[in-house]
Amino acid sequence: MSSVSIESTTSGPYIRTAIDDLPPYSAGRSVRDAAGEGAAARTLLGLAANEGPYGPFPAATAAAAKQIENANLYPESGFRSLRRELAEFLGVDVARVAVGAGGIGLIHHLSVALLDEGSNIVTCTPTFHAYALDARKQGATTRTTPVRADGSYDLAAMLELIDERTRIVYVCNPNNPTGGIVGRQELLDFIDAVPASTTVVVDEAYFEYARSAGYPDTIADAAFARPNVVTLRTFSKAYGLAGLRVAYLVGSEALIGAVQKVQSNYEVTSVALAAARASLPDTEELARRIELNADGRRRLVEALDRLGFEPLEPHANFLYLRPGDGKAFAKALEAEGIIVRPANAMGDPSGVRITVGSPDQVTETIEALTRMVNASS
Repeated sequence: MSSVSIESTTSGPYIRTAIDDLPPYSAGRSVRDAAGEGAAARTLLGLAANEGPYGPFPAATAAAAKQIENANLYPESGFRSLRRELAEFLGVDVARVAVGAGGIGLIHHLSVALLDEGSNIVTCTPTFHAYALDARKQGATTRTTPVRADGSYDLAAMLELIDERTRIVYVCNPNNPTGGIVGRQELLDFIDAVPASTTVVVDEAYFEYARSAGYPDTIADAAFARPNVVTLRTFSKAYGLAGLRVAYLVGSEALIGAVQKVQSNYEVTSVALAAARASLPDTEELARRIELNADGRRRLVEALDRLGFEPLEPHANFLYLRPGDGKAFAKALEAEGIIVRPANAMGDPSGVRITVGSPDQVTETIEALTRMVNASS
């Protein structure tokens, strides 16, 4: 038998050129990160990741603990029970619902299903940087325009960036990290103007916190039920399940079917599914937490205004301000015991995002901000 010799043209394994120099996802600095550098973790409060400060709902904790007993078994195939319950809760057909391992997992699936080499996505800056990272993994490029002065997506400017190779347009509403929102009619007009071949992904990870009268519900409002529109929501934030990784999409059967084709059948764990299912009916606990967040948000805005920082009007569980050098501000506040998120990775080196914590954590944050300002004066 003759042997075949394959000449190597590289010094190592083949790696796709699309990910050359691709930075890994940049998560917010955590208390664990600081502790690893020698800081005393007990003296720090982590407010960089927009995590819910209260933990899972009591019913979710009980359901997750019970499910651990069956952890030797695979999760339910296709996540059928949670999909059915979400469909009933939201008033849509189950074929229009997909479940995945967190919002970032579903963004990845949308990218795999819809993007190819040479295509592009359109977003604003600053925004959630997973959009651009996942586009680049598929060999696609990102076209972006600055957010408006209030931190909301500039939909008119985005329309100018769409061409025949645009496959996804993201509208983060409320926007992460700035907290700005676009209203119902403006969003509908934008969707009307987007080509039918381009998918509009409305990322509503912070939907539960948005209380403005003009903020749209793109799932309940039948006007948004278009073939090329899909809405993303998550259990990570208001429901306190960030560590379990479960989120969902609602869209046309064609888009949901495409996502289901590219995702792993078991990617959401049985524990996460049990916790999400137990959380969904508890609207009273959800409302309680939303009210706590609104009160904490108001207190932080008042304190930041008093201290001269002029935060943008917030619509989620965080505040955004532009002190000029986001990293320097974050470093100074960490010296006072609070870890926040500079927005450089999301496209704005001047900005900082501060998560709204529990009432006690809000008090602690205000006190630390006051000490930081006094120390610099």
